[in-house]
Amino acid sequence: MPTKKLKESPFIKYTVTDYPGFEKFNEKNLPIIIEALKAIHINLSIEENELSLFIPASYYNECHNRNAGRHKKIMSRTGEYETYELFGKRKSFFSGEKLMYSDIVPLMLKKSDADIIKQLNIPRATYYRHKKILMDSSYYQSIEKDKLTKEFALSDEAAEYFKSIDGDLNF
Repeated sequence: MPTKKLKESPFIKYTVTDYPGFEKFNEKNLPIIIEALKAIHINLSIEENELSLFIPASYYNECHNRNAGRHKKIMSRTGEYETYELFGKRKSFFSGEKLMYSDIVPLMLKKSDADIIKQLNIPRATYYRHKKILMDSSYYQSIEKDKLTKEFALSDEAAEYFKSIDGDLNF
């Protein structure tokens, strides 16, 4: 199986014949196999001794990219996570208030990155990875440039303004 996305749908065609003595067996089982493959979007057909097999790239790519792997941790204002044990494995879950983009942007304007890292109590690499995602987001791009100043971040209306922008996601 390919490990990357398919750019085009693979298609194969062969000339086939029934194996002597298996004609009835093949005739009985072929429709079952065709229906089973259709359920997973693989198209198999046999017409005039030609076998055709087709896999739609769009369906394969959708199934292949199923968001497996380690998921992003949710950061809180206090950095608190609670752990519990389930089936012999330790699990953690978020127990505080979520830290949103609208909380980080004013911090970025008021403090240095080192101070924010210390305040949030997170690894430096994690902070910079999340900050890069924030800076590339549509949320950050839609902030008015005159609002990206330390003076505005210290004002009373800053918190309300940053929360009102669309796309305020978890940091």
